[in-house]
Amino acid sequence: MVVKSISFEYTASDELSSLLEDFRLMCNDAIRIALKERPRSRFDLIKCAYSRLKDYDLHTHYILSACEVAYSVFRNKNRKSVPYIRKAFLKLDNQSYNLNHLLLRIPTAPRRFIFLTLECSDYHASFIDDSSLKKGSITITARAVCIAFSKEVRKIEPLGYMGVDINERNVAVSATNGYQHTFMELSEVAEIKERYREIRVKIGKVARQDNRIGKQLYAKYGRREKNRTIRKIHTFTKEIVDYAKQSRLGIKLEMLTGIRKLYRRGNGQGTSFRGRMNTWVFGETQRQIDYKAAWLGVPAYHVNPRGTSSKCPDCGSRVVPLQDRKLYCPKCDKTWDRDDLASKNIMACAVPQARPLKGSNEGEPRKREDAGNPLSRWGEVKLDGPN
Repeated sequence: MVVKSISFEYTASDELSSLLEDFRLMCNDAIRIALKERPRSRFDLIKCAYSRLKDYDLHTHYILSACEVAYSVFRNKNRKSVPYIRKAFLKLDNQSYNLNHLLLRIPTAPRRFIFLTLECSDYHASFIDDSSLKKGSITITARAVCIAFSKEVRKIEPLGYMGVDINERNVAVSATNGYQHTFMELSEVAEIKERYREIRVKIGKVARQDNRIGKQLYAKYGRREKNRTIRKIHTFTKEIVDYAKQSRLGIKLEMLTGIRKLYRRGNGQGTSFRGRMNTWVFGETQRQIDYKAAWLGVPAYHVNPRGTSSKCPDCGSRVVPLQDRKLYCPKCDKTWDRDDLASKNIMACAVPQARPLKGSNEGEPRKREDAGNPLSRWGEVKLDGPN
């Protein structure tokens, strides 16, 4: 079962804005109760907070959803700070709302509802009109309605693999069927990041005396930067996953967890370089490839990137760096492009094996089926009756 969240725009009313704020307050009340009572599950939290949250005079589903959100925040809280929800929003399960094409109905109280008309494009209509998709929970903010759609997907058996090397200004792809391409869209993303970095500096100088105006400007241009960045990344990640689907290829990505630690203050690097590398969008690129691959049934793996940029993919010997991102292998007498070499090495990396679940017997030596059976020493016992 794979899940995909689709965002719909709409026009908010004053009644809905009040409902979003009430739900935020409900979540914060439930968080305070969780910090005091220390529940072991969200059901325990519901028992503790039900009478308090009932005072909001909202539908019972809001109490259940608020406790679910609060328990999730409570379980993932930072020990050094007290968790608190600042932005108004609303979350409901699939039994609480009704969606009739583009007309969304959500309850406020028994037999009282709010109706929202969602804005739709051909892309949104492809999800709403698809009867094979199951509708899950919805999340409503002041700007959008996010609906979770799910479906059963059977993963393809890969005939080969595709290695994806994500760099600051390009994405290099190599596949076992000979396909090789370098996507330069990340160069445009880096220019967008640099442009908005300069805008943030100007905002800081202009709004130095007024934090309120500064926050509004930062939020406004931050949304523009995010939308333009995601749109650029979407163009080539879709092309990568579609090709993997058509060619029955698995996708291998680098496991880049913790790479931000290399660009911390005090590492002897310049401010400009740290600013560039800390706005590197490798995480968003991997996220889009992961969810698009899962939606189409394409297997995607995160492999260990150690040595992928320093070893020759043909002989495995260490390469020598040259100018203009070129690498030379003395043993093969061959010159490689740094990004192509890395993508080929990533393609050849071993697929990580899934670890057995904690508490399961997977991976343990098999025990005799008759162990612990007091009747086993008497031989086979046949019982009369239906099988």
